[in-house]
Amino acid sequence: MNPHESPPPAGQVPEPGPEHAPTRKDDPYEVTAPVYEDWVLKPPDPAPAPAPAPADAVVGPVVTPGRVTPEDFLPRPIGQGPAAVREPWADPVSPLGGPVEPAAAAPPAGTTAPTGSAPTGSAPTGSAPTGAGPVVRPPSFRTPGPLAHVGRKAPAYPAEPTDIPTVRGGDLHSVLLPDTVVDGGRFGPVTVRAASVRGDAHRYAAECRQDAALVVRAGGLLLVAVADGVGSQPHSHHGSNGIVRLLAKQVLPRADTLLDLLRTGAAADFADLTGRLVAAAAAELAQEAERFGHPPKTWSTTLRALLVPADPEVPIRGFVAVGDGGLLRLRAGGWENLDADGDGGGDGPGTLISTRTDCLPEAYERARTALVTDTRPGDVLVLCTDGLALPLVKEPELREFLGGRWGREVPGLAEFLWQAQVRVRSYDDDRSVVCLWEAPA
Repeated sequence: MNPHESPPPAGQVPEPGPEHAPTRKDDPYEVTAPVYEDWVLKPPDPAPAPAPAPADAVVGPVVTPGRVTPEDFLPRPIGQGPAAVREPWADPVSPLGGPVEPAAAAPPAGTTAPTGSAPTGSAPTGSAPTGAGPVVRPPSFRTPGPLAHVGRKAPAYPAEPTDIPTVRGGDLHSVLLPDTVVDGGRFGPVTVRAASVRGDAHRYAAECRQDAALVVRAGGLLLVAVADGVGSQPHSHHGSNGIVRLLAKQVLPRADTLLDLLRTGAAADFADLTGRLVAAAAAELAQEAERFGHPPKTWSTTLRALLVPADPEVPIRGFVAVGDGGLLRLRAGGWENLDADGDGGGDGPGTLISTRTDCLPEAYERARTALVTDTRPGDVLVLCTDGLALPLVKEPELREFLGGRWGREVPGLAEFLWQAQVRVRSYDDDRSVVCLWEAPA
């Protein structure tokens, strides 16, 4: 009963609702059909026959509603079976970043077009009509799927996730971690792209991703971080995700102080403060492990982070790391190592990464810090775990592939994820990477 209506007098039966009586006593009109008759599905009325067209009318083509994509317009499949992927779209821009050149003019009358060219008066599939400028698709449409691989041999594992992780030993956190995380945005003079992807080996074994990536803003300061849980420890995924969160917890209330240190280039004070912040985060990580009933060593993880001011007049970036991984710079098509600690921890002259194996929460006192003071417009800083750093060192084709794309333009989120997970045989570890594109001059 409607709560706004007055109750019926004593002894009087309430008036039935519309589903019991199709009319009310006070209705001015009599309803002769059931109320819900129109809800019954009925066959549609036959459409009237079209009027015959005049004899002199011009009959046009029959247009079928909907979009039809011819098969020859789609990229050619790579491989066989349901796991096959398609080749990437043809790049509609030149390697220098400009639009492709317009199609060549038709050959003069009496000459023969080159073999394989389109007939005179026609355009290649997907190209602009005659007289129009070149069609340039948005970046997200240039790479519709994962690249098969780089290198001479294909990876041994499937290209996509197969089994889904299940709870093991009561560890619910492991199954709540997504296979892939992607993030990004703009902050002051930089554009950020970040991704953390479960490796082929963990996918095949139905195990969780042990890497973590973080992008967080603290006022006028940006904190980006990656962490790699040690594979030999059973709960390292707790450690990697926990350390980036706890580092952010320590940085947020001290963002103004860190920003001042970067603005003035105070390397010693920056190293002292960030060292204490890493130690505090590591202590909290050990306490969390103990609350879970785990030895802190089973949460072992590496860590590396960058602190970036939003002020374009402050080109200094602060770096802190514990353990292996990479801090690279892509400048003018060449890769540079910015994580040379000078104590023999690297692989030798010219290497791109450090191979130190210090881990948190134990090795907090061996945190390394540095200030990147020579940032230039157009630089790309690449912060990554060893899942990406190692193949960058060993596989020239991967360096060429990523350098040719990241050094040319800022990709969209989906395109960046596609690029970051390009597969290389024998490198099946989790992969986390954060890229910072400095604004061009």
